[in-house]
Amino acid sequence: MDHPARVGVRGVGADPPGAGTERPGVIRLVAGTVAFNEERRIADALRSLLSQSLPDGCRWEQVLVVASGCTDRTAERAREVDPRVEVVVQVDRLGKASALLEIFARAKGDYLVLLNGDALAEPGSVASLVRAASRAPLPFAVMARPGPPPDRTGGFTESIRLLWEIHHRFHEFIVAEGSSSNLSDELLLLPIARLPPLPAGVVNDGGFIGAWLRRERGTIIYASEARVTIEAARRFRDHVSQRRRIRWGLHQVESVVGVPPMTLQRYSLTHPVAAMGLLRDTIRSTPRGLRSLLVLATAEMVALGLALWDRAFGRRDHVLWATLPE
Repeated sequence: MDHPARVGVRGVGADPPGAGTERPGVIRLVAGTVAFNEERRIADALRSLLSQSLPDGCRWEQVLVVASGCTDRTAERAREVDPRVEVVVQVDRLGKASALLEIFARAKGDYLVLLNGDALAEPGSVASLVRAASRAPLPFAVMARPGPPPDRTGGFTESIRLLWEIHHRFHEFIVAEGSSSNLSDELLLLPIARLPPLPAGVVNDGGFIGAWLRRERGTIIYASEARVTIEAARRFRDHVSQRRRIRWGLHQVESVVGVPPMTLQRYSLTHPVAAMGLLRDTIRSTPRGLRSLLVLATAEMVALGLALWDRAFGRRDHVLWATLPE
């Protein structure tokens, strides 16, 4: 079984709920989900959280959903899931960070568990996040391991599967090494006692939180046994569009926080041997790995070029996340 990896400095801030030899009282969990036109997925996403077997002493205190600029029945579908669901309707779509701030302002509990509106938390994932967080000093964040649906085949699938395998191995490595400054935000646990000061216009919330934790000498934890199934691009051009936005957002985070989010490309500039070894081992363990890597590398070069174009000519619409075609 995989075990949580950590990076950070102990003793920063107060101890979170559950720290110490015995866990006092009840640990109150708040579920948070933001969604744009996810009427077909939002119910499954929420049920994937609420049906989890929680550790002793844990309970769901709140379930918060922000329906951001939705033009479908996302809000209604969310309310139908459980009486505890509180839906916040943003009439205008202002971006994920703005929607997350609505959740931050309303969360009343110990731990905030954030799940994307089109993702599914696998059984046991929330318990793994809570266990990994139980002795972490503030501030901290615990991220899960994202991946595409296991039964998806054809098209761009092999490249996407390789991408997320590289993502897993790289995060496992740099968190254990102590050089992480980036987070996966598909399924994420944060302590409500010290939520990050997320700016409303940030594009990469995971990148911001990771860089902020690095600056604040906080703790990043990778609970790789906590898995979350995500909707991933099925076509080359959709993947390039996603990466273009992410690349633009990473530069934005560095400008705002002053700390660059750690990516494999950045890591390879200072640790080329370690980076090449990670890629080599991942390719060898993946069917048609070299071909898939070449496709990913091509997509990344195109996305980087487009992101540089956006920065040079002042494109400003990346704050709104793009939905993937069915």
